[in-house]
Formats: sequence, C-alpha cells, structure tokens
Amino acid sequence: MARRHWAGLLLALLLGGCTTVPFESPRLGPTSELTATELLEPFWLDDAAVYRIRQSGLFQLHGMKLPLEGFMELDAGNRHARLVALEGMGLKLFDLTVTAEDVEVHHLLPDLRKHPGLAEAVAESVRRIFFQPQPSRDDRLEIAARDYRLRRVGSEALTFVFGGEPPLLLEKRSEGSSGDWRVGYYQYRQLAGRQIPEGIFLQDRRGGYTLTLWLESVRRIEK
Repeated sequence: MARRHWAGLLLALLLGGCTTVPFESPRLGPTSELTATELLEPFWLDDAAVYRIRQSGLFQLHGMKLPLEGFMELDAGNRHARLVALEGMGLKLFDLTVTAEDVEVHHLLPDLRKHPGLAEAVAESVRRIFFQPQPSRDDRLEIAARDYRLRRVGSEALTFVFGGEPPLLLEKRSEGSSGDWRVGYYQYRQLAGRQIPEGIFLQDRRGGYTLTLWLESVRRIEK
C-alpha cells in the first residue's frame, strides 16, 4: 500500500493545479429499491466511534503545494479531531484541534504563517470531510440507474451520492452563497470493522484549495 501511496502522491504533484483525482474511479452497478435508512446503515461516520488514523496527503492553496504525513484522532460522535502533520523528515508542520465550529492552533510552522488562512482552510476541509454536513435519513432520496442521491435544499444545495455494492458514500457536494465545494471518497476497504475509504479528495473552488488524503491505517479505540 505504501508504494501505491507514493505513486499517487507523485502523480498529484505532477498534476499541479489540475483537478484530476489520483484514485481509482468507483465501480457502479445497477441500483435497487432502498430507503435512506438502508443507505446510511454502513456509513462509518454515522456512529459515536473514536478513530486513530495515520494519513498522508497533499494540500494545495493558491499555488502552494504542501506534502504532509501525520496522525489524527477523530471523535466522530462529538465532531472533534486532533490533527498533527509532519513533513517527510519529521519536522512538525502544524498541530490543530478542529471542532464543528472552531479551530485551535497548537503549532504552525513559521514559514506556513506566510500563507494567511492556511490553518482555517485545513480545519474547514476536516469539517467537510468528516463532520458536517452529513447525509440524513430525512434527505430526499433519488434513485438513478447506477447511483443513489440524497438531496437537501436550504441556504445551500447539498447532494450526497452513493453507489457500488454495497452502496457507500462516494461524494458530497455543496453549492450556495457560502461555498462551492465537493468531497470524493474512493477505494473503500474493510478497516476497524467498517467500510472506510482509502482515498479522499476535497476541492473548494471558491476558496482556491484542494486536499488529497490517503488513509493508511484506521484503528477504532475505546475512550
């Protein structure tokens, strides 16, 4: 898996500002009659678990490319994450605590302070990927030939796309006055007793940044 990761990271660096995703496209098959509740049953962030995650990634903001490795403790139920990122030689880049509403910066490398809004952009990415918005059983369900969509209309138009067998969350996207962004989830595998994506790609078109993540290990812990 490490070899696949580094090949993917190299591809992402070579692509530069392109928005091509360095993960395999999901395999979609025919859909069947399912309810929103049935769709959400295998969703790994829909319970009160705490996960310890080792990840690597590439954060790009207005032309800056920041390869990183690190660890995250993710409390899905309480929407709380502690994220530590290192560069390849072990230098600490940043150390953040992210909640649904706020970010606390414990450490930020001085060179990174030259990029205003970096910590806030990373925190917002973590929220969108892991915390909110999340699909709900109350969302409007649409069943197409090869995917399922849960839609929510309010101040933002939210869409959650499910597909594959079993159907898993493949994408969430939002369009509205406060943002235009999408998150893709790729290459699900069995980890910590749940189906969890190995690859995640977030693009914020209005904010001008992307975050590519490889979840290298995921362990469920008891607190």
